[in-house]
Amino acid sequence: MNLLYLEATLDNLRTKWPDAWPGMAVVVRSALGQLGFSQGARLSARHQALHDCIFSVIQAIEKDGQRRAKSHQEPQYHNRLHFADAVVSLTVLLANERQVAGRAASELPNHAEWLAMLTVVSHDFLHNGQINQFRSEIEALSVKALTPHMTKHKVHKADQALIGSLILKTDPAFVPESHQAIAGVPFDVSDPRCLLVLIQECDILASTLPATGHSLTQQLSDEWAPVSPDRSQSLLTAKGRLFFLKHMALFSSPSSRLLGIQATIDQQIAELEQA
Repeated sequence: MNLLYLEATLDNLRTKWPDAWPGMAVVVRSALGQLGFSQGARLSARHQALHDCIFSVIQAIEKDGQRRAKSHQEPQYHNRLHFADAVVSLTVLLANERQVAGRAASELPNHAEWLAMLTVVSHDFLHNGQINQFRSEIEALSVKALTPHMTKHKVHKADQALIGSLILKTDPAFVPESHQAIAGVPFDVSDPRCLLVLIQECDILASTLPATGHSLTQQLSDEWAPVSPDRSQSLLTAKGRLFFLKHMALFSSPSSRLLGIQATIDQQIAELEQA
């Protein structure tokens, strides 16, 4: 899957948001279909638990989002559209990772791919629209909200522990050190360190692209405005965008290299520095 496909898919989501929103279940079913899964396919008990938990969580996300939207309380950035952006971005990165590894596009999702999907749909579960005052503050609340769903669907204890640790490290503060940790390491999504990097990449991919990045930055600024007006405004400056592109929009996976995302980052940096 190439960059044009990703941009077109993200744009399609925006034509539906919010008035014609199809629901998270439609987005996730499409994503899993592109990763070789069809409804009714036989899964191992461990993977069936992850599958069932994914759909339990997105049902809760949709219900919560609809409830908050009615009273204009759904976060401006950490809303259902962000979840969908991350799912689409993850799907593209995983599909490219299969291509790099020589795996067939039609194969059922492997264990790491199921873990990645549950992590991504849950990483900002019930986000409160605030800003972390310490590392993983809000992410810890998402793990707490997710845990009853994992328990209900009998997600393997080892999978619960790994998913929880991955979600905690979706706090952007962990991004630089996560990429440093895999420097020189053969990239394999079955390695939790590599899986974390891929998840961090899909979390910020839409914000990195010129076609969607500016509107998403505005939405995050709007979300932060009641909490921290100064930080909210700093996001909208050229300096703020440059900081994000240089220090936070980090991509180390082979799939992101195949996508060609670094070239778009470099171009944006050059344009901002020449302005």
